[in-house]
Amino acid sequence: DGADETFGRMAIQHQHGLVHFLGPGDEEWASKEAKETQSHAFEHVPLELLEGPVVSKALEKAAESRVLGGQRTPDWKQKVAEMAARRNFLQVREADAVYVVGWRLEKGKDQFTGRTDVPPSETPCLDVGGGTGWACQWYVDRF
Repeated sequence: DGADETFGRMAIQHQHGLVHFLGPGDEEWASKEAKETQSHAFEHVPLELLEGPVVSKALEKAAESRVLGGQRTPDWKQKVAEMAARRNFLQVREADAVYVVGWRLEKGKDQFTGRTDVPPSETPCLDVGGGTGWACQWYVDRF
């Protein structure tokens, strides 16, 4: 159904380690195949960790590069939460390398959905969209 399931299947096939980080409520969105063949790799992450100081500090740092200009509204953190992006921090925090498949943000589109017009200067330089874009930003912010 989705990228997580596909990459999980490939990881198993090639005998790589596999972890799916799931925040509260995320498992309901997992596909039938992932639940049947990859549930051994489900790592349930408590809300206290996802909203704790380490992830929150990383979120604020990444937002300096991702939530620009008029997109920095009082509800920007809720919009990020709707992407389940915080769990992605855990995927890249200690990674040696990051390979992603994602959609690219078109210049002049918002970073939350990629659909709303914004001034071109408000499209992040690291123009990968969605939660994957946040994962990429967190990886870059390490250096």
